[in-house]
Amino acid sequence: MTPILLKPEYLLRGHDAPMEQGHGLVVDGKLIADSGPVAALEAAYPHAEIIDLPDAILMPGLVNAHQHGRGVSQIQLGYPDQRLEHWMAQRRSRGSPDLEAIGTLASAEMLKNGVTCAVHADLAYGTGNYEAELRGSIAGYGAAGLRACIAIGVCDQGNIVFPQEAEAEFLAGLPDDLANRLRERNDTPYEKDFTATSALLDRLLADFGQNDLVSFCYGPSGPQWVTDPLFAATAADARRRDIGLHIHALETTGQYAACRYLYPEGTMRHLAALGAIGPKTVIAHGVFLTPDDIEILAQGNAMVATNPGSNLRLCDATAPVPALIASGVRVGVGSDNSSVMDDEDLLSEARVASMLTGRRNWTSPPKPTARQVIEMLTTSGAAIAGFDGRIGRLENGWFADLTAFSLSHTRGVYLDEDMPIIEALVARGRGADARLTMVAGKILYRDGVLTALDAGEVARRAAAAAKAARLPERPEDVQFTERLKPYLTAFYSRLTADTRVPDILS
Repeated sequence: MTPILLKPEYLLRGHDAPMEQGHGLVVDGKLIADSGPVAALEAAYPHAEIIDLPDAILMPGLVNAHQHGRGVSQIQLGYPDQRLEHWMAQRRSRGSPDLEAIGTLASAEMLKNGVTCAVHADLAYGTGNYEAELRGSIAGYGAAGLRACIAIGVCDQGNIVFPQEAEAEFLAGLPDDLANRLRERNDTPYEKDFTATSALLDRLLADFGQNDLVSFCYGPSGPQWVTDPLFAATAADARRRDIGLHIHALETTGQYAACRYLYPEGTMRHLAALGAIGPKTVIAHGVFLTPDDIEILAQGNAMVATNPGSNLRLCDATAPVPALIASGVRVGVGSDNSSVMDDEDLLSEARVASMLTGRRNWTSPPKPTARQVIEMLTTSGAAIAGFDGRIGRLENGWFADLTAFSLSHTRGVYLDEDMPIIEALVARGRGADARLTMVAGKILYRDGVLTALDAGEVARRAAAAAKAARLPERPEDVQFTERLKPYLTAFYSRLTADTRVPDILS
């Protein structure tokens, strides 16, 4: 295979590395083979394919630390922005799309925005064949060539409302037809128990364990959705297998209120007692983490995947990123396939995260620096995805997962020479500025073209999949959802009536 010599204007090897001019990078096969002054590389590799990237910064590929493989957004699927509990109820009016089709589109959109790796925090569609759903999503990433960590969902309670013990009272307050409909649909969309979940992971590892583009972890749906015995068993098996736990937690005010009731000692303290907090634990969302929660995460060397756009669109706040960073907790950034701009522009999403968590008084932790933002998007994201030490930096012997962003828009009509390029990139750069995206040495996107996919065919398949998810009985289901919403509103309003959101930044 012919080596590739990349010649950018700027080379950024990692978030803590100097910005290098006049330096290039050599890719040989899947790996980074060499780097240094361009003239020396040209002499050492006279037969290399040369790719000139003037007016561009070459840097590690971005890692989407939390998303669900949805290439067609919730708005496009007909779900308006609303509280998560309402949105989850509205999903009952749709069937399952072709997950390979929409996953391929999601992967393509990420590649176009400089993303080389994604954590697939699985969202079950209730088809009755969870394994087929997962395999469809894995096929979507594989078709695009995107690196992915696949979280195996775990859930065994709270399917109607949470906390689980409130379910009977909630159902008793509904009209009989609504209550009966919910009872009929009260089966977990995931595997039934830990034994079945562990066996599913064994089968997936047998088929994909030798694929260096795929890693696996467990993905508990959240403490209010998982019983203590199942959480403890899952955590123990994750330690045995040396894989991660990717946990949805404290995403909404309803979840915070339920967890405060269920775990008066503190949610993270409770999870720690179950053995679920450790160096491979990821808390996804973590909007309502308390200072004690953050201390527990820091003590356990756990991580957080923040999803700022999604949390805002769900009528809630965003994770306390400055407090987490100040405590030494590693933070990654996810789009949740529901970003502020309804796209996969992770660079802009990270900017939102840093802007919304700025210092409100002189004693509050400051907002993330430009280099801390790059760290969230690269090395911290790599750790969250289970690829720490293999991606996230441009080091010899590491996988050649990288991207090049044009600096034309970042500079605009003028950029003062005293402004560091990395500061300008974080402040003004966009995913649309991506000129080249490479995963494991393969160029998958270059100058507006997806090189391994027929973009038109990907779009057509995804559109057909989304349309097919409209169930024949959709009018009846929509009516059911609309009738259910007021009861959900009343229930969660009572649950959160005395909730005091933890004020991390003050």
